[in-house]
Amino acid sequence: MNRYNKIGVIGAGSYGTALSQCFSARAEKIFLLSDSAAVEKSINCFHINPNVFSDVPLAENIYCTLDFGELSDVDLLFIAVPAEAVEVVGHQLKKHHLAAPVALCSKGLDLQKTRLLSELMEEIIANDLVVFSGPSFAHEVVRHLPFGVNIAGKNRGLSKEIARRLSSSMASIKSIDDPIGLQVAGVFKNILAVGCGLAGGSGLGSNAIAKLIVEGLGEMMKLATCMGGKRKTFLELGGLGDIFLTCSNGKSRNVAFGEHLARGGCVDNWLGNLAEGARSARAIPDLEKKYDLKLKTFHVIYQAIR
Repeated sequence: MNRYNKIGVIGAGSYGTALSQCFSARAEKIFLLSDSAAVEKSINCFHINPNVFSDVPLAENIYCTLDFGELSDVDLLFIAVPAEAVEVVGHQLKKHHLAAPVALCSKGLDLQKTRLLSELMEEIIANDLVVFSGPSFAHEVVRHLPFGVNIAGKNRGLSKEIARRLSSSMASIKSIDDPIGLQVAGVFKNILAVGCGLAGGSGLGSNAIAKLIVEGLGEMMKLATCMGGKRKTFLELGGLGDIFLTCSNGKSRNVAFGEHLARGGCVDNWLGNLAEGARSARAIPDLEKKYDLKLKTFHVIYQAIR
């Protein structure tokens, strides 16, 4: 096993914490960047993240920091923050001259220019960039339950190297050659999950949900190919695997948000965890116009959310 010396993880929420725990055996030290002094103290003194998974002791080689500068000599950097925070993180990486390869875990879009987050990051930083995505609920990953994801980037050799060095009996990481399709799947499965929650919460039944998923999958593939992605990606873990998990599991925050809408709720009175699908859906009309497409299923979901 060829361990990394230092891995950095930006974002001490549920997914960033879970990745830190998962890959703690694949690095001498994990640097987990938080924006909370209370979280920093708790992890460094007691090996507990009090905001998420307070019942899960974290590995002793996970070190929490508030300072981007402490990530200066990491070998690999994961970004696990909400989509709207990715641009700020990119500028911080540039400001602190952080040159490590970046693994982008955030699932969303740059709404200002209706583009993928990888395109946004490539405009800001010169780092090698890969996309890390697949069915990996954080509450299972942090407890070392088995999962599989895909990793993809323009530098295929780097993707393969990261997959080889981080894969284990619990974490199956497969390199593929389509960062565009992988991101489209990661973004749109969240929007589709909101639609599934709406359908289920409205009492439309399982047959209607199955129909919704199939139609949504078709529209995702159509959009991905227009953007330069590949249809075959949707048969991978980061495609169909992630769609299945997010749309069919009662613990999916996006499904829960859709059920909230079905009960008469709205975005403003949603008190649950962040539902990225609600934010990403705002891009649907602009994407239809940009690529001259009709995304009927996703447009209906967009109208129900706004």
